[in-house]
Amino acid sequence: MQLDPRTLDPTSVYKLLISSVVPRPIAWVSSVDADGVRNLAPFSYFMAITDTPPTIAFSCSARETGKKDTLRNVEAVGEFVVNIVDDDCAERMNLSSGDYPADVDEFLVTRLTPVPSAVVTAPRVAEAPINMECRVVQILPVGKKAHLVLGEIVQWHVRDDVYDPKTGRLDMHALRPLGRLCGNLYSHIHQIFEMKRPNPDYRG
Repeated sequence: MQLDPRTLDPTSVYKLLISSVVPRPIAWVSSVDADGVRNLAPFSYFMAITDTPPTIAFSCSARETGKKDTLRNVEAVGEFVVNIVDDDCAERMNLSSGDYPADVDEFLVTRLTPVPSAVVTAPRVAEAPINMECRVVQILPVGKKAHLVLGEIVQWHVRDDVYDPKTGRLDMHALRPLGRLCGNLYSHIHQIFEMKRPNPDYRG
């Protein structure tokens, strides 16, 4: 079967795309507006860009009513935190994805614990195993309704049992990250296996 996205309706293209690019990591973005009102929302169009300097990106699509609160906040303040979702945070992450009014604090809705960041103004999610404090590098409009937000990581917070100081790597078995699939489907990352690269000098 061949599918030309130019001949499909937008909903079909969306469903095909999010079903093809799986599993996706989840950027659970905490931010504040210019008045200090907190916001917390998940985004599964999320990726690492480069490590020099450490830069990540997430895509924020508009709602029918306009820009999402997260995008307005990062545009106004220029900072945000990406919190990584593990198994224990799954249900509250989902609860934070609701279409709430701008003055609603999702930390209160989800009963999560906001804690001050070390560098940026946005709070971190205390329950998340990893928090990445970020400053906006660039916000790029993409297509008809999306904006790609690039942020430089200026501070990491990693739960002690997840970080291995000997290797400098994170323990995936301890992290237990959640993956996004399509529709209402998610994936647990529990079955982990190793394959070594042919290049013996590979540093990953």
